[in-house]
This record gives sequence, structure tokens and C-alpha cells, in this order.
Amino acid sequence: MEEVKRESLTFLTIFSAIAGIMGFAMLMVGVWASISHASWKWFWLIGGLVLYVFHLIEATCFDKTSKYLSWILTEKAFQQHISTLQRAEPQIKWAIQNWHYEEKKTKDKNGKERTERKRVNTHYAESFYDIQGFLDETLSPLQMLAMFHLLYDAQDEHESLLSPQRSLFLLCEMPLDYRPVDQEEELRMKRLQEEFYRKNTCDTNQETWTEKSEVNLIRCTDNSDERPWWMHFRVYVLATFFLLSLPYRCIFFRECQKITWEVLKHISHRPITLWTAPPQHRRALRRDFASQAYRAVRAELDEGGAGASTPGLASTGAFAGPTSLTVERVETEADVASGGFGMGVPWYWKNRDLSQGFDEKINLSPGDCQKVQELLDQTFQHKGTRDRKDRLPSRLLVSQDLAARVGRPPLISELPGSGAVKTALELPAFAAGPELPAFLKEITRELNEAFLFHGSSPGGALGIGENGFDISRAGSSTGSMFGAGAYLAEASSKSDEYATEDPSGLFGGKLALLLCRTLLGNVFYITESNLRRIQEALETHSFDSILGDREAAIGTYREFVVWDEAQIYPEYVVIYQRHFE
Repeated sequence: MEEVKRESLTFLTIFSAIAGIMGFAMLMVGVWASISHASWKWFWLIGGLVLYVFHLIEATCFDKTSKYLSWILTEKAFQQHISTLQRAEPQIKWAIQNWHYEEKKTKDKNGKERTERKRVNTHYAESFYDIQGFLDETLSPLQMLAMFHLLYDAQDEHESLLSPQRSLFLLCEMPLDYRPVDQEEELRMKRLQEEFYRKNTCDTNQETWTEKSEVNLIRCTDNSDERPWWMHFRVYVLATFFLLSLPYRCIFFRECQKITWEVLKHISHRPITLWTAPPQHRRALRRDFASQAYRAVRAELDEGGAGASTPGLASTGAFAGPTSLTVERVETEADVASGGFGMGVPWYWKNRDLSQGFDEKINLSPGDCQKVQELLDQTFQHKGTRDRKDRLPSRLLVSQDLAARVGRPPLISELPGSGAVKTALELPAFAAGPELPAFLKEITRELNEAFLFHGSSPGGALGIGENGFDISRAGSSTGSMFGAGAYLAEASSKSDEYATEDPSGLFGGKLALLLCRTLLGNVFYITESNLRRIQEALETHSFDSILGDREAAIGTYREFVVWDEAQIYPEYVVIYQRHFE
């Protein structure tokens, strides 16, 4: 799957830089000793020269930076390379090597006999899988740009890597991923492979492997206009000579994004005209960013390789900059069961057909973004608990917002304690305040459905948005005051205590809240941590969630605990920053 990350310095890189500095210092001491005619000069001269040369050789010959600089492609050549990958016909080869050990007796020059054990290769065989039809879903450069826009569009204009003044440089790895078009093809491949290995296994030991056809990388002449003056191998060599390779590599890795650009082909032994159904792992059904980009830019495939135009995209060397929208909604395929309360697809969803697979991010208007900000403000309380590890902010500022059981249980508002859920629009504070998002009305109150917050990191939140909650991991970082499960809160300030910053990358220094459509059902109410009472209540199988009301007990917050992933739909991801006055 395509993923974006940054390259990092290795231990050998840092050790080499230190060795270079030490070597240069020793050379200077050796030169001074030579001038002074000291007898120990050779130790410093030779030792310093060895360390300095080691640094030069490591940086210019073995370090990955030198390889990247030597293989930079021009924009045009890179487009040609991707086009070649898309047109290339896949080929899969199976191979097996049989071998055994033999002991041979030999005599040395003194006539002493010794026994040597050597490996002897015997039977070798190879076979090619008969691929007659294939469908390529490798991203084109335009589609890769679409993927980056899905990730970057809502970045702050002054911090975004995609600002108009900066180009995007990619360090690409392109693994081959060939997938059988359907289950029948998959079983056929497995059967033929096992049959081939069985027929050609005829010795004590065997080595087996599978090779997939590759397309040679196009090596191009350098074009100085395509990259900054400093991004050339000769500049790197000069920096290395003056012991500046470490800061050079830090700058180089900061300016480049390292990605895995998956070469994806669906294969079959039958011609494509005889396929009875689309590929089982096609991008139309996958929920990763790359597959969304593939679906967003389909004209190339439909028009036989012709380029497609997408609003907001610049050339493959640079981005045109972020759009003005900072809020998106994620729509994913969901299982919605009717329980007599008219449950179904929310009215504001673009895709209304649950029989079709879908996974889209819908841009919201700046007005709706402001409403999400107002929701954070309305539910924020200026109080902290022991779960907060740092200073309490004065406000949470939205940076980006992306975009499921039954008899009437007692409503949250009917339970003792702190009243209705704070994100409910009928609360007096909301009635007197600004208009909030209309989606807050689209819940089934008879089943105690509510929108609740869950704190996370941007990377973790995006992962949950794509794949849903993993209850086995939820709550692991903050304990289990009210038992195991996913912990959610009605107050943004409470979930902010659980949120963490991404240390670097796309959302470095920012935090995330998930705004989840949560079905609480029959709620077990408790005001203190009493795991024995909670466990006894759960063993009755009468409750669907837990409400830990610490607000009624000591004036802090209420937390809601759910242990079934099907009850939580992470509909919005809010990327934000803490504001301190």
C-alpha cells in the first residue's frame, strides 16, 4: 500500500560524521607534530587519515543520499517510467534448487587427512505462470498528486509542504504487487505452484523462490532547471569534503518525501475479455488514500492512457498550494440495521446506496468548519484531571476535519447526575449560542445515540477513520478506570487529555480528535471506579455501554465506555492545535 514518510539518518551516518571530524582533528595534530618534529606524529597522521577517508568513502559511495542524488529523474522521464510500468506485461517465475551436503577427505601438505563438508547443488527447475490477461491499477503521477492533495489540502498555508513556493521531491520505492483476479485464479496459481515444487523435489534440501518481472529504471541526463542548485552530487561531495555531509543529509531528507509507490496488477490465465467479474482486490473497494486517488482520476484508464485533468493539481514537480477548505467528511461503507426506529443513511451523506462500496472524503464549506470549531468551544471546560500530562490549553483550534442494538433504554437525560449529552443541540447553552452543525440532529435519541469525542494522534485518528476502532487496543494508553473498551467523552477538553502530537511528518506538532457517531443503547451508570460492580453488570448482558459520571461525583467530566466496534462510527477527524493565552 502506498505510504508517505520521511527518510532518516542511520547510526552509520552519524558515526561516519563523528569519525570524519575526529580524523580531521587528528590530521591537524599530526601536521603540528610534524612541524615540531615530534616522534609521535605518524600515529596522528595515519589515524586521522584513516578516519577521514572512511568518512569520505561512506558518505560518497555507500550512503543512500549519494544513490538518491545519482538517480534523480527529470519530471518528463519519471512520467515515462510510470507509463512503462503501467503498460508492462506481468510475468511470474517459480524456481527450485535441490542440494545436499557431501563430505570429502583431503590431505594437506604435511600428509594430514581432514574431512570437508561442502554443499552440492543438484536438480534445478523453473516454470512461468501463464498470464494472458491483466488489469493495471498502478497510480499515475497525476493520481499520486491526487493522493497527496487528500493528505495535504487542509494544511496551514504557512506550514504546508505544498505551498506555492516549494516543490515536492519524492524518494520512490516501487515494489511489485501482482494479485489474482479472483478466488478461482488464486486457487489455480497455488495448485500449480505446489504441483511444480512437488514434481521437482528430488533431493535432501531445497530452496524455492518466486520472481516477478521488473521494468528497468530509466536513467536520465541531469536537467539543472528541474531541481535546486544544491541538490546535485558534486555539491554533496564538496559538503562531505568540508565535513558538512551530516547537515546536508538532514536538509535533503527534510525536503524529500519517501513513498512506497505500489505497482499493482490483477492477473489471470484467461484473456481479460473472458473475465466474468471485476478483480476482487480492485481499488474501487479499497479504503487507503492511494485507492481514493485512483478513483478520483480515472480518465487515463478510460481513454487508453490519455492524461486527465483534475482541478487544483499542478505539475508533477510542484504543487499549486492548499485549497481554502479545511474540513472534510469521510464516508465509508457501513452496515446499518433497521430496528423499528427508521435507522438509515444520514440525509447529508452524498452516497445513499448502501449496497455499493464507497469511501470518499467530502469537502465541507468554511461555514461548516466554523461550526465544528464552535462545537469544540461549546464543549470545552477549563478543568483538568490526572489524565492530562501537560498544561491545560485555553482553546482547541481546528486545523483540519476529515471525513454505526434495539426496545427503548433509559435516556441519558433521564439518568441521575449531569443531564443530557453536552453535544445535544437542545441544551440551553446551544439554544442561546450560534447555530451548530446540522448533523448533530441526525441521531436516534431513543437508542441513546450521540456524537462523542475520542482523543488520539493525527496518524492514529486517520488510521481509525480508515479501518474503524480496534477495541483490543482502545484505552491501552490511559488505563481502564471503568473497564476495558473505547473511551469517549462529550467534552472536547476531556478527550484532549488523551490526544497526542505527531512528532514529525505531515501533521507534526498537531493533535487529533475523532468525532464519533456512537450508539450507547442501555447505559450502566456509575460515579466511581468499581470494576467489580461493572463486571457484575456486564455479566447480566443487559447493558451496551458504561457512563462514568465523575462530573456528578467531583465536578470533572463524564466518560462513556463502549466495547463493541459496531457501536462506534468515526465519522469526523478533527486535526487541531492547542492555544494558550
